[in-house]
Parts: sequence; C-alpha cells; structure tokens
Amino acid sequence: MRAAPWRMALLVLAGAAYLWLGHLGSTSAHPPAITLVTGLVPAWLIALALAWNARPRVLWLGLLGLLTLAVLSHLDSLRHNTAWVYFVQHAGTFGLLGLSFGRTLFGEHAAALCSRIAVFAHGPLAPHVARYTWQVTLAWTLFFLTVALVSVVLFALSPLTWWSVFANLLSTPLLGVMFAGEALIRRRVLPDEHHIGILATIKAYREYARQPKPD
Repeated sequence: MRAAPWRMALLVLAGAAYLWLGHLGSTSAHPPAITLVTGLVPAWLIALALAWNARPRVLWLGLLGLLTLAVLSHLDSLRHNTAWVYFVQHAGTFGLLGLSFGRTLFGEHAAALCSRIAVFAHGPLAPHVARYTWQVTLAWTLFFLTVALVSVVLFALSPLTWWSVFANLLSTPLLGVMFAGEALIRRRVLPDEHHIGILATIKAYREYARQPKPD
C-alpha cells in the first residue's frame, strides 16, 4: 500500500522530465535525438489506440504502419524541426479534446460528456446536477479550444521560446488549475452531492472511454 506515493512521485517526475525535454527540443537549434523520440512516441501510441478501435481495424492499422514507415524515413529532417512535432501534438491534442467535448453540448443536459461520465460514476443524475455537468462540459470545451488557439497564435507570431514556455511548461499546470477550480466550484454549487477527487475523476473518464460505444 505504501508503494502508491512512490508511484505517484515517479509519475510526476516522469511528467516533468517529458515537459522539460519538450521545451528543450522546441527551443534548441540542435535538439538531442531523445527530444524527438519523446515527441513522437506519445502521438504514435494514441494513433495506435485509435486505429485499434477503428473499423475496419486492418485498414487503419495498415495506414498507421505506412505512416510510421514514412516518419522513420524522415527522422533526420524531423529532428531539425522538432518544434513542429511538439506544436502539432500540443495544438492538435487540445483542439481535438475541445471538439470531443463540444460536440456533446447540442442536446439534453444529460447528453454532455461530463454528464455521461458522472452517470457512469454515480448513476442517474438529478436535473439540477445534469445542468451543472453540462456547464462543466462547456467550460472544458472553452478551455481546450482556447489553449489550442493560443498555441497556434504564439507559434505563428511570437518567438519560439514564448510558445514553448506556454505549451510545454504552462499548459499542464493550467490543466491542474482547471481541475482544482472546478472541484471547488462543484462543492459550492452542489454541496449535498457526493464528490470525488481529481484522480478519481480522471479514472472515471478513462474507464468510461474504454466502454464499447454503439455503432
């Protein structure tokens, strides 16, 4: 049981190392090869998960294989453009998250993504709770899309160091502030409801995402 704090500490250290390598790779004129690897591997793993769950699976895995070969054949060129790798990953991830949350806002409050996760974790929601979770979905949508937009603007118009500080060093703390702020507001707005912590919320989202979706 005592190993859990150590695992959490290792995860925090690994995350900090990843963010620092991203900053180093994005701002260095001659980025170390490890910075390119850390930039490509997470995106490849996400693509693999998406391809594995897509239909027809063989087609998407085949396309991913071809894309992987293309990337491997241009590693030297990519190494000299590591900042672009991190930019596409950062802006693309936040943009896709914003679209994923935002597309569930059109309809009943219970259909919003945060409402679905709450139902998965707690069961059916009272109308006032569903309204709140819809508002939380809207807040996350705006947050993700704003971060993606700021990333694009900074990358296009500002010194690369400014973009890298925002994308590699500030985005994750901002994500934590968003989680903490929502938790405080939730306890104030819904004082009589059962509340779970940030880690439990993330776990519920991951478990919800693993559930088979209807065709």
